[in-house]
Amino acid sequence: MREAARGLVAAAAALLAMTVVAAAGLALVGAGGFSALTAAAVALATGGTAEIGAVPAAGFPVAVRGSLHVLPLGISLAGAVVLGSLLLRGRPDGLLVRGAAAAVALPLAVGAFAAVARGKLPLPEGAATGGCARSGGSPRLPLAGALEAGFSVAVGPAVVGALAGTLAVVGTCWAGRRFPARAGSLRTVAWLAGGSTALCLTLTWAFGGPAAAGAVLLFLPQLVSGVLLLGLGVPWTVGTTGLLPCAPHLPPGGPASGVAVVLLLAFGVALRRRRPGTPWRRAVASAGWFAPATGAVLAVVTLLSRVSVDVTVGAFGFSLPVFAARLTANPLLALVAGLAGGAVAGFAGSLLADGVSVSSRVWKR
Repeated sequence: MREAARGLVAAAAALLAMTVVAAAGLALVGAGGFSALTAAAVALATGGTAEIGAVPAAGFPVAVRGSLHVLPLGISLAGAVVLGSLLLRGRPDGLLVRGAAAAVALPLAVGAFAAVARGKLPLPEGAATGGCARSGGSPRLPLAGALEAGFSVAVGPAVVGALAGTLAVVGTCWAGRRFPARAGSLRTVAWLAGGSTALCLTLTWAFGGPAAAGAVLLFLPQLVSGVLLLGLGVPWTVGTTGLLPCAPHLPPGGPASGVAVVLLLAFGVALRRRRPGTPWRRAVASAGWFAPATGAVLAVVTLLSRVSVDVTVGAFGFSLPVFAARLTANPLLALVAGLAGGAVAGFAGSLLADGVSVSSRVWKR
């Protein structure tokens, strides 16, 4: 019972962390103060889909409906880190009990968040178009108050996504317990990720203001993986259909290549394999494990970073799709690019770390 209670506490703490990050991010972008929006952001972070609808306030039989699928992975990552950290505390033989309790509690709590994530969307105030009114013609309706918009989040996908995410965290914790050599690498990744997040938020706030910092807080994993993929030669495609059909590409290369080299090399240095042998042997060992890890992470984040938007207009019982947009990148290309980039970064990072270590010892003499 004690281990199960610890699992429930871990689930509650993870949900609290997600809620805090969601509320802070929304407040920074100017959408704070709406508890239903915070609940919606948490539900979206586990895989939920937002449904948005708008109807004329005057009661005309016309409605605009849209669906939005996007995972704010900054919220997801906060919950995963807190959940994993607390699940790892306690007796090793109680990990599965703690994980099972969390796998029951967290999806149920996220489902409750998705159920209450509904309400009205605040629309910007518009001025009256009243040129005719001033010139003596018939008055026109003002834009302000002409539409009433609301939102909701589907409960089922949010619950399923929360269950899958919780099981993934439990599996990662079990692997860390089962293979202690990897646990140190996970802690290093956590420290690097935390430091990188703080640095990115500080720089974004300084140069882009609070709204940009809020967007980074909500979507930092997507931004980092997007830059890495562009730097490794994998393009992102924005495909649209409907009234404005086009498929622009975010071209790879450019400044993103330099950022990708610096990030991968930094992780390659920090996560190098420390084992007996020559520097070349350690470099090969580092490349051998860092390459698949990088490829897997980039492929998974690429899949989770897909964004889709669909808009339809309904009137008199008919529904007409008017706009659809997709932001995607090829996960297979992401896997291949991650394998290649990770191998080079792991090999070079290990040699660089060994070179710095040797230089440091020589300098001390």
